Amino acid sequence: GSIAYGEINNLAYFDNIIIDNYNRFNVEYRNVWQLHANARYDKRINNLVSLNINADYYNWNEEVSHKPNLTFDISAPINLRDKIKVKPTFSYFGKRNSGVFQPDFKELPAQFHFNLGLQYNYSKILSAYLQLNNLNGSNKELWRDYQEIGFNGVFGLSYSF
Repeated sequence: GSIAYGEINNLAYFDNIIIDNYNRFNVEYRNVWQLHANARYDKRINNLVSLNINADYYNWNEEVSHKPNLTFDISAPINLRDKIKVKPTFSYFGKRNSGVFQPDFKELPAQFHFNLGLQYNYSKILSAYLQLNNLNGSNKELWRDYQEIGFNGVFGLSYSF
């Protein structure tokens, strides 16, 4: 793990502003003091299964829009003879404030996601992968007035020269 405290100059974060019928994003730059604590735990349980846990905690000297104080991921990668790899992951993205400097300020809810990654290594040169995200179908606000995508997936092939 690690703990860091320091000043961040020009921390960029985005906030959406509504002008008439247009919804625009505005970037804000702030000088803030940040406390960041990180904890990481990796354990190989046996030849097949591992356990990975990563947690981040942030605290600023002032409110920062759309930035959570707490995030963590838990995954249990499964390795089947280096040919097939399966990686179930549970992620948490904490509550955050939207539009600190906007008149319609509100709190955005915490988000929980369950993701599943599959990878097949045909050879050292060719592999295929499938990433299924947000299997639980969460559809909360990611940004003020912007919903999450919901369930989605990515398929791809990798070829190394």
